[in-house]
Amino acid sequence: MVNVTVQNGWERLPSGFDVEFRHGIPVQVSDNGKGLTITESVLVEEITALGKLHVKLGEWKSAEDADEHEARVFVSGKEFAEVLRRLALSSAAVFVDRFQKAVDAGDPDWDRMEYLKDYREALDHCGLAWGDVDKDAYVDDYVETMHRETRRLVQSTDTPLIEPE
Repeated sequence: MVNVTVQNGWERLPSGFDVEFRHGIPVQVSDNGKGLTITESVLVEEITALGKLHVKLGEWKSAEDADEHEARVFVSGKEFAEVLRRLALSSAAVFVDRFQKAVDAGDPDWDRMEYLKDYREALDHCGLAWGDVDKDAYVDDYVETMHRETRRLVQSTDTPLIEPE
């Protein structure tokens, strides 16, 4: 299991580019409108080092500021399980924040709904299409991870950090 310190928000890379993370997953990168020049391979290495996930970049597009450019960040499909695990941890935090208890056998709808939501989101983060990954192959690990994290959060003094989407 990989421990990632970056969860949500923008982080500055050594090259001066910024990368946005959601739930510990890199989602986009910006050149900040500074016209920074760096090879894509170096940029990918910096994002990978910070997020602990192998990535590739999508097409660069104009951003909000006229001189700023952004590119979507895609995680390697080989790390689909890790992306799904990070989303399970986030769903656990939402559950504890909302219900102030751990997920239990009386919450099967939560398991099913969150898994399907996070499965679709993990596909998107990895640039995969529905059917590229067996939907049922990861459900047991996902549910176990989410339940274990809700128990840990309830027993700890940590308050889960919930970011609005």
